[in-house]
Parts: sequence; C-alpha cells; structure tokens
Amino acid sequence: MVTRGSVRRETCQIVVVDEGPLAHLALRAFLRQAPAFTVAASATTGAEGRRMISRLIPEIVICETRIGDDCGLELCRWIGLEHPGVMPVVLTSVDDVNLASAALDAGAHAYLLKSSPLEDLLFHLERVAEGQVIVDDRLGRSPAGRGGRRTRFDLSPREHEVLEEIILGLDNRAIAGRLCIAHETVKTHVKSILRKIGARDRAHAIAVVLGDARTGSGW
Repeated sequence: MVTRGSVRRETCQIVVVDEGPLAHLALRAFLRQAPAFTVAASATTGAEGRRMISRLIPEIVICETRIGDDCGLELCRWIGLEHPGVMPVVLTSVDDVNLASAALDAGAHAYLLKSSPLEDLLFHLERVAEGQVIVDDRLGRSPAGRGGRRTRFDLSPREHEVLEEIILGLDNRAIAGRLCIAHETVKTHVKSILRKIGARDRAHAIAVVLGDARTGSGW
C-alpha cells in the first residue's frame, strides 16, 4: 500500500511518457497483470507529461531518452526540482553506458532497456518502488556496441529507427524527412523490415511487434 501525502493508495501509480504508442500499449497490457502497479496516465510529449505528472503526482514516471523534440533526461531533472517525491525511470531502446550514467546524474532511479524481458521490467520496478536505484544488467551487451540497439528480429539500428517511425504512423516521405535519409532508402529499409519480421504490410508489422512485446520477447 502506498501513501502519497494524505492520499492512501492501494497501488503504485505510473505515468508513461514516450512518443511511441507501442510503449504505452505494451506497458498497459503487461502491468494489468501486476496488481501492485497502475498506469494512471500516458503522454507522448514532454509538455503533456509535465502536466500529467503535476496533476497526478504519481509514484513513478517511465520515460524514454528522447520524447519528440524533448529530452527524457531533462524531464528527470524537472521532476527532481518540481516533484522530488516522484521517481523517474528511463526505459529506452538506447544501450549506452555513458547515457545511463548521465540519466542517473539527472535524477533517474533506473535505466532499463526495452530489449529486456518484461518480467525483468516488473522486477526492476518493484525494486525502484522500494527506493533502490537500478541499472539494467544487460546494459553494454548489445552486439551493436555502446549506444547501439537490439531487437529479437535482428534489425539494424537504422531499421529499428524506421520501425519506430512506422509505429508512429508516418509514411515513407515523412520518415525520410525525420531521419534525414533519401525516400528510396526508406523504401529499402521498410522492405527489409517486413521481410525480417515476416509481415505482409505496415499494419501487420505493427501487430507482430505489439504481440512480441506482450509476450515479453523483447522490443
């Protein structure tokens, strides 16, 4: 049972701040099985996240290192200044030891990888709720090296970025603009992603990846 000021809560409330809808869907689906935690709200921008945090004063905030044009580490610093009782947790695709150290310096209570099994995420969140500071034990093991990304579909770091943009609903031209690569290059990456995932089209790819996240195989 959690006490927040004069409010007595049965569960630990979480606010998720991540621009990718996959993160919100996967976390909500998984944490429904964890009675100790409740996803109280979700935000896809840093500004929206700040509003939600100030309104709800959750126990934990889960955020990415990049939230659109905002920085997750800046959000952690803001939480420390404005709501010091709230515990920020960085849950990210970026496997980077230096970034993890910077996140902890910014006030994060944990630096966790999205490529880890969701059961491990639950274990780490329980430790954070107890007041511990956690760094994912898989950090630095990515075959892409320091700062690289890993998925079970063997996507390259660039393919992973393109897949994230597909999940956001962007078309090839928009993805090319955001990633500063040629339109034809995006088309090539999309074809490779669909082949590696075994998907018929973009919608099917999102469904396949979402199903993979729900089974805890890594995302």
